[in-house]
Amino acid sequence: MSLQVEFNKPEIKSVLDWQLIQEINVLNQDNMIIAKAEIELITLNKHRDALKSYALIDEQEGATDWELPLNLYFKGQNLTAEFCEKLSVKADVKKAKTHLLLEAISVLPAYRNQGIAKLLLEEIAKHYPKVQSITALTMPLKLFVDAEHCEEQEVKAYYQQLELENDETTSEQLSEFFDHNNFIEYQVDEALLNEPLAFSFYITAPDKLKN
Repeated sequence: MSLQVEFNKPEIKSVLDWQLIQEINVLNQDNMIIAKAEIELITLNKHRDALKSYALIDEQEGATDWELPLNLYFKGQNLTAEFCEKLSVKADVKKAKTHLLLEAISVLPAYRNQGIAKLLLEEIAKHYPKVQSITALTMPLKLFVDAEHCEEQEVKAYYQQLELENDETTSEQLSEFFDHNNFIEYQVDEALLNEPLAFSFYITAPDKLKN
């Protein structure tokens, strides 16, 4: 099967030029989208570290998937020393560091179990070799994606084909997928939370994903 991976042009998410969103599509030989990833990129620096960046994002958009990562396993503009060591990445207190959040990754039912999701992760790692970290959440798509609310017709058509209302993917299955692809789970101290999380956080670095 001949596949092509296309990276759409990154866009500024709100008014913060250091917070970008981007879609990545896998197309088959008929130029049909068969898999998709949606990512966010944020760049932190010594003047605007993780906590300050979170505060600014929170001002602009309120609830954000960056909330717990930026508050729990970052120090300054880097991951904590523990995760830098686990992922074999170097902290740098002088230079800015970019971090990637994998908001959504999906493959059309007819193309699953063929290594396409793994291919998508590998291509993201190759495209962004200098990001320090990649974070993923084990939240099934049907809990936060509604095809009918997608503005672009092509994106709407893709998510309609996923038939999310019938999707039985669980958080446990997503955890297994990330485990198998060299992500490390961040164990959240539930004593810090008002209520238990319905998902887990997984973290990796580009070098861990490259084939």
